[in-house]
Amino acid sequence: MSRLSAAARIISREICVSPPGSPTSADFALVGVVRAALLILLLLPCVAMVLPAQCPAPDDDPNLIFKRPGPVRPPGAEPLLPEAGFLTNTHYTNQFFGIDFDLPLTVAGHEIMMPIMPERQHALLALQYEKGEHNGYIIVTASDPQPGQEINTPERQRQELEKWNNQNTGWGAQNPFPVPSFLLNTGRFNSSTHRSGRNTAIQYWTGINNYMVKVVIGSNDPDFLHKAKSLMADAKIYCPQEDGSLITKEGKPVKVEGRPYYGPTVPTFRVNAAIHDQPGKNIPEGEVADGVYRNAELGVQYQLPAGWAPLQPSDPAPVEASALRIYRFLHSCSQTLLTIGPQHPAKDEPAPMIVLRALDPNCLSMHTATSLSDKRTMDAVAASLEEMNEFGEISTDDLVTMHGHLFMVFHGTLATAPRGEELGVRMSQSIFATRYNKMLLMWSVIAADRDALNEVPESNIVFEGSPPIPLRASMEVKK
Repeated sequence: MSRLSAAARIISREICVSPPGSPTSADFALVGVVRAALLILLLLPCVAMVLPAQCPAPDDDPNLIFKRPGPVRPPGAEPLLPEAGFLTNTHYTNQFFGIDFDLPLTVAGHEIMMPIMPERQHALLALQYEKGEHNGYIIVTASDPQPGQEINTPERQRQELEKWNNQNTGWGAQNPFPVPSFLLNTGRFNSSTHRSGRNTAIQYWTGINNYMVKVVIGSNDPDFLHKAKSLMADAKIYCPQEDGSLITKEGKPVKVEGRPYYGPTVPTFRVNAAIHDQPGKNIPEGEVADGVYRNAELGVQYQLPAGWAPLQPSDPAPVEASALRIYRFLHSCSQTLLTIGPQHPAKDEPAPMIVLRALDPNCLSMHTATSLSDKRTMDAVAASLEEMNEFGEISTDDLVTMHGHLFMVFHGTLATAPRGEELGVRMSQSIFATRYNKMLLMWSVIAADRDALNEVPESNIVFEGSPPIPLRASMEVKK
């Protein structure tokens, strides 16, 4: 999965906040290949497209298709998420909204990672490609209902449906309680087209269950745009059921194909829940004594490098809203266990340090590599770490095994302000991460440059029942 460029960050931010149908600079920004000139908007008349309705309103069909009540979920169980869907190499289906369409490019090799979305926004799909002078992207997002119109939680839907069904109305009498609005689906996509030079952006939008769903397609390739428009013209909007299944307007079940897919970033519900519940606070911190860090509950010991000692952690929260949300999410799902550095650092260069963290992969919705051949998962982890802002830029990664433990090893750089300094510097970094006792344990080794990184004294990791693992043995920095 590719990392998201600064241009894509702009796209994800502006798609979320712009009103439906309104052009933004993001409409002309091609993910990963944007140029400043593409941010100049040249507005052309909007072209509207309407798809036939899939879920009929009461006035259209007296036999209104209601949502079938889904299975009763235990308290605290995760509801069906707006990001829930299925993805094949050429097709996308969303279970929550019922949208279903073929893709204008293959998924393999074209997935991109998006930043964590704002509290009421959802990233459903993000793909991009670049081939020679041509490039393009498709991004699908959704916005929550406006305040006061949040009627889409399973509990709220069930209460509203029961209240409606229990009304004692005779034949021809006026129903004092209106049809629940979550049962209504316009089944219609509107679209607007905007051009700037060789670049064209097409925005599709529709209201489904009081949510606003948007599909933004941009490219400088006429063939890609023609194919995308043709596929969107054939897009389907089915009737979503509470159990995640889909039906047609005639009530027939829809067979979906592909792997379960929850979007190009962590689903918003999970981010909000983590920030609210703070599960990372339950991760035991451990303690240092006689040059050894011990954490009996996690089952790990770490022998500090000779001449090194604990430092006071310094990780101030950012001020900017999106960066603060990412910071809060990361720290809600993790614990900084240890920060160490040399007791007598050299004065002519930034002092090296090692930071040990415990991350909860389930809280972060992060899959971790399970074998030496699991390159795809490792690349996805690297992309996720980069989006977290605190792990710098990752340039290379490896999978290695040491005494039966699989480590993901990441090499790159980290922008940091040395202690006592106001100006930041870019330092070299190697990250060693392994899954153990349901946690992802991460040692971040940071030094002034690659040579200084290799000069960090050896230290040892000890897991229960395993011989010491020399950390320095895996620190061959790639040239």
